[in-house]
Amino acid sequence: MREIADKKLMNYYLDTLNHCGMELLNASDENIEYEIFEEFEIGIVSFFHDKSLGRLYRGGFINKSILAKSQDLRNMVINIQEKGKWNITFLQTDPDWKKILLLSDKIKKEYESYVGNK
Repeated sequence: MREIADKKLMNYYLDTLNHCGMELLNASDENIEYEIFEEFEIGIVSFFHDKSLGRLYRGGFINKSILAKSQDLRNMVINIQEKGKWNITFLQTDPDWKKILLLSDKIKKEYESYVGNK
């Protein structure tokens, strides 16, 4: 199996982030289903894996702070799944889900700042 190029990996990482955020609290159930339970779920498993994040960090695509926050985000998602809270009802009402949505937005803003300062 061929490994994807670092730049393409970064694009997948950013795409994953763009499927998660506080704006989803105002979205329709159908939109949430697609954004979180299809697109985000696939990306968080693959493109937020420690190996993938390490490549992005070593390649200079993300800094140490973004790396740590990304690892935290993935761990929070795994925790939600293990607790059986991986559904729309919990996403809309559970404080742990709100932390995930907020952290995703925080990573996006930090990344924009990081890229803007390069």
